[in-house]
Amino acid sequence: MLVSGASSGIGRAIALAFAAEGASVVACARRGERLEELVATVPGGLMVPLVADLRSPTEARRMVSEAIERLGDLDVLVNNAGIAYLEPFLEVSEEHWSETLAVNLSAAFHASQIAARHMVDRGGGCIVNVSSIDAFVAESPSVHYMASKAALAHLTRAIAFELGHRGIRCNAICPGLTKTAMTVGGWTPDFWEAYIRRIPLRRPAEPAEQAAVVLFLCSDAASYINGETIIVDGGQLAGFWYRPEDEPPVPPFEPLDPSAL
Repeated sequence: MLVSGASSGIGRAIALAFAAEGASVVACARRGERLEELVATVPGGLMVPLVADLRSPTEARRMVSEAIERLGDLDVLVNNAGIAYLEPFLEVSEEHWSETLAVNLSAAFHASQIAARHMVDRGGGCIVNVSSIDAFVAESPSVHYMASKAALAHLTRAIAFELGHRGIRCNAICPGLTKTAMTVGGWTPDFWEAYIRRIPLRRPAEPAEQAAVVLFLCSDAASYINGETIIVDGGQLAGFWYRPEDEPPVPPFEPLDPSAL
């Protein structure tokens, strides 16, 4: 299997989850040194690193082609790579808009197209896209991120609909707040109080909890699940408290070191 954005966070957890099940994993990211650290934790040569810059369509296609060459086959592709800029709508630059869509959406399209052609020839396969709850709700200020993740969710449905009869299942997960280096750097006591009170489980997700859903979607147990976007947000989008006095308490804020994630 191949997973992009594997050097940290959810992508790293996905790569480790598949390797733990005995799968051969190509872990791809821009940061080669972080990939080497990850691969060193997996025994038996089950994981190999692949450096690619997915801002380029050529690199996205090369990523898949090289993964197939290294593995000899490819039955699972997880498009996890993503970036986000926090800036108000009126201040979004053309550069940041283009870069965000290139990494979060276009790379998934190009990688999935190359992978799907191979999967059709081999008789089938699984594609999982890592979208976000921001595909369904607006969380200012990151309109480019939200637009890319909403489009990725619909790309998932389009691939699933068009290629299901060719033996290819395509699904997406939509994570809510998760403990990753990309997110925790901005956590403060005020942020924690405001955000966690929106989550019924009263905590963020661990990356491994997101990875477990991806692993399920690629397993035989999910053989009839196709074109779905599974929200993994601890119930955040399920509703809201009508009376604040009924809300359960929010656990104390505990600072986290992004470099440790």
